Amino acid sequence: MILHNSFTARPIIQWRSDPEMKTKPLLAVLMATSMITACSGVMDSAQPARQTYMLMPSAQASGTANDGQGPVLSVSLGAVPGLDTDRIQALDSDAQLKRYANARWPDHLPEVLGSVVQRSLAASGRFSAVEQSERASGDGWMLQLEVQKFYGLQSTSGSTNSIVVEVSGSIECAGNKETFTLSDSQPVSEDRLSIVVAAHQRGLDNVTRQMLERINGACS
Repeated sequence: MILHNSFTARPIIQWRSDPEMKTKPLLAVLMATSMITACSGVMDSAQPARQTYMLMPSAQASGTANDGQGPVLSVSLGAVPGLDTDRIQALDSDAQLKRYANARWPDHLPEVLGSVVQRSLAASGRFSAVEQSERASGDGWMLQLEVQKFYGLQSTSGSTNSIVVEVSGSIECAGNKETFTLSDSQPVSEDRLSIVVAAHQRGLDNVTRQMLERINGACS
């Protein structure tokens, strides 16, 4: 069970001459401190982030290298308010974003996902180059993306049961423009940060594969 620990016990004990009076308050303090420690879970937004978790380019998107004749693809990626942070988050049953204790991405989410998506698409062999830019390069193609969901989903008990990844955007190529929304959900088998991050990776891999399929369909 995950509980939000928003306070720290700092007991002050006034000692008296009676040895029995010394022992009873001490035992009570130790029991209270043990209970607080036991209730601390992976969700605790009050703690500073100390563990950094990486996301990697999708192996599913890897293809055969082209001969340099493919188009140049420019990619612009942003995020909806609340997701432009380096903290790993979950959405609880009351639609509130909560932070996982001590856990963060290497940079704010748009920078992290922009880099991962860029490298995944470059590895596909579909393009002569993939660059991050707000505008298309010459007669190149333009891919605009916005991350709308990238977090765990919590049950009423506070456990993370799944993660969801959702990206909306558009692709402009050879005078054509197509808009799309891509999404994927992955189960979380155990409420541990490593398991939660692995689910994020699988969801991102599947959305990246869908993205490449939409680009190929719109720009063939």
